[in-house]
Amino acid sequence: MDMKNSYTIIIFILLALVSWYLFSEFSLRNYIFLIPILFAIQILLNDLLESYLNRKLKERYFSIVIAPGTIVHEISHAFAAKITGCKIKGISFFSPDQRGGVLGFVEYIQPRDRFHVIRNLLIGFAPFFGCGIFLIALFNYLAQQNPDISLISPDLVKIEDISGILPTMISIMEKFYEQLIFLDLSNPIILLILYLEFSISLGTAPSSKDFGDFFHSIAKYKLQTIIIILLIISIILLTEYAPDEYGISCIMVLAFKWMILILMISLSLLLISIPLTYTIINITEIRGVYKIIPVLSFLLIYFFTTKILNSTREISLISSVIFFLTSLFILRYPRFFIKPK
Repeated sequence: MDMKNSYTIIIFILLALVSWYLFSEFSLRNYIFLIPILFAIQILLNDLLESYLNRKLKERYFSIVIAPGTIVHEISHAFAAKITGCKIKGISFFSPDQRGGVLGFVEYIQPRDRFHVIRNLLIGFAPFFGCGIFLIALFNYLAQQNPDISLISPDLVKIEDISGILPTMISIMEKFYEQLIFLDLSNPIILLILYLEFSISLGTAPSSKDFGDFFHSIAKYKLQTIIIILLIISIILLTEYAPDEYGISCIMVLAFKWMILILMISLSLLLISIPLTYTIINITEIRGVYKIIPVLSFLLIYFFTTKILNSTREISLISSVIFFLTSLFILRYPRFFIKPK
């Protein structure tokens, strides 16, 4: 893991602990505490998955897995830089360097003004919002393909009580499970969107350079940082003590819910991606054209059970996964089945 991201994780955890005790009597306490904790977990999982893929996959396979997420990530940076008045010097939406760990970049020059800290904050965290909005759009597009799948919305986030955090996470993970059960996995468009969800979830977390630029601006422009901190505290106080008069409470809660929703969707996909990543790597390690056999067996069994036997989608999925894993294991570890001469 990148040392900068290790420090970033520690900073987020400390920020969460400080906010937990600082806002102990506030109604927004759970939201303010949970957001940095989820960011820390997201960065940790994202770094572990990317480094594992980087070490285990050949460059062409690594590019296929990571490309869509990286492209959306860099487009988000470029868009945020443009709308905040920066001059873009250079841009590469996808130029993976597995040794250097660079996947893409956006180079820009900031205007000479007093908004460097907030500009670096917006540009640095732009992929979180850009990839997050893209993920929600993909989820809800698939949800519209089947009436049994409900839409993703901030209403899923119910953490007014701390005990609601785990049920919220489980309910969001169930949405992905619903996609696998209720959608037709023999449809190539559905498979393409599921692949995009997986890839874009890897692009949601800001990179170590994104955090580095932001923390560097905090250290360099101390007065701007103090003003922004005071502004944030003022908004929280207004939210707590004058919600009816100013109407800020509903806006803040909705904003926090959207952030937590995006974080939990990203985390759900990252958790699901752990066994999926291991499976992908095992497939790529099969020699020659034999590596397509597990995928073909999955698709053929799924098509046969759903279209010919008219089995339920759940039975079809389970049967297909069993055949997929069996063929994968036989091809990946033939020594268990074939005696050497």
